Amino acid sequence: MEPRGRKLNLSADEVLMTTRAVRKRLDFDRPVERAVVEECLEIAFQAPTGSNLQTWAWVVVEDQARRTALAEVYRMRAHPIHASWKPPPYEDSRGSQHVSIKGSAGYLVDNFHRVPLC
Repeated sequence: MEPRGRKLNLSADEVLMTTRAVRKRLDFDRPVERAVVEECLEIAFQAPTGSNLQTWAWVVVEDQARRTALAEVYRMRAHPIHASWKPPPYEDSRGSQHVSIKGSAGYLVDNFHRVPLC
């Protein structure tokens, strides 16, 4: 794992195509340039959709007050799911990753209001 603050010199597509869950590695204090967001969206537009319908929509929220309000909605919706989470009653190939996934998801719930864009 790279130390925080070290630049990796990866393009947006390299990051999106090689990185798994990185919630705990997010740098909430680093601004995100709109051009980077637009590049990420261009890459996301290439994702396949059922029957090629592309029924998704994208909204980028830059206003801090709105991001804070969205974080509260996210927290309220995630809390019941997070609180009731239990590891599966069977062993699977991910083993103890379930605990890590819960911790990572909880971290995002607790810090969503800090994201520079959402």
